[in-house]
Amino acid sequence: MSFKSLLFSFQGRVGRKTFWMWNVCYYMAIMLFAQGINILFPGLVHILLPLFLIVILIPDLAITAKRWHDRNKSNWWLLLNIPLVFGRMSLPTLDPATAAQPSQVQGLISFAALGCGLWILIECGFMKGTPGNNRYGSEPQ
Repeated sequence: MSFKSLLFSFQGRVGRKTFWMWNVCYYMAIMLFAQGINILFPGLVHILLPLFLIVILIPDLAITAKRWHDRNKSNWWLLLNIPLVFGRMSLPTLDPATAAQPSQVQGLISFAALGCGLWILIECGFMKGTPGNNRYGSEPQ
């Protein structure tokens, strides 16, 4: 699978190793970007970090979709990412003075994100894919 199709195609399958390698790179990129922006432009981190998260959203969803395919599940399972996306987008916009007291909506989004994130982690990160070919393609190597 080419690098372009890995990051931008929602077809095919990837194994757990590729999923984990992507997630390590994904979260490292977020941390490094946030730290760099905080050092270079401290007043703009609440604007630039959500923009960066939007840019890397498509590759994240594409790789997660391929992992769901390896489990022989459709792209509809990507809907579990909705609370995660809202949670990630709302965190940089929180006012540091009120961050200790999130609203009820933020609390509900965080709780939903935790549940959905755990489900995705267990299914995509720890469970084996379908052995052999399935309706989404051949078994990843």
